Amino acid sequence: MSISRFELLALMLSEKFQTITMSNLAQGMSVPMSTATGIVDRLVKKGLLQRGRSEEDRRVVTVSLTDNGKALVEDLKEHFHDFLDRVRSLLTEEEFETGLKLVRKVILKFQKSARDPDEKPAQQRRSIEIE
Repeated sequence: MSISRFELLALMLSEKFQTITMSNLAQGMSVPMSTATGIVDRLVKKGLLQRGRSEEDRRVVTVSLTDNGKALVEDLKEHFHDFLDRVRSLLTEEEFETGLKLVRKVILKFQKSARDPDEKPAQQRRSIEIE
């Protein structure tokens, strides 16, 4: 089964929050709602996500992992940990820790630039709160 990076991100966000609204999923992926809907449609068709409705507001669409989706995410996490173990075996502890610090720094900078409206990214996206 082939999974795009956005589909993988949708699965990981769904796993993290257990049940997530479509608007929060779109915001978490930094994509418009129409793009998130297409991604979720593909994942529902693959049997990895299921749609539902919020108990508080039946107009709000939620998504959550199916059993197959949960199994796939667990498998991917296991492969990722195996990969990290292989990387760790090639480096000294100090090199590995330095690498982790650099990755964290890059992630934080990306998150900051996504939140900072004064910063001019190459392509700026507008987020509209629906809920």
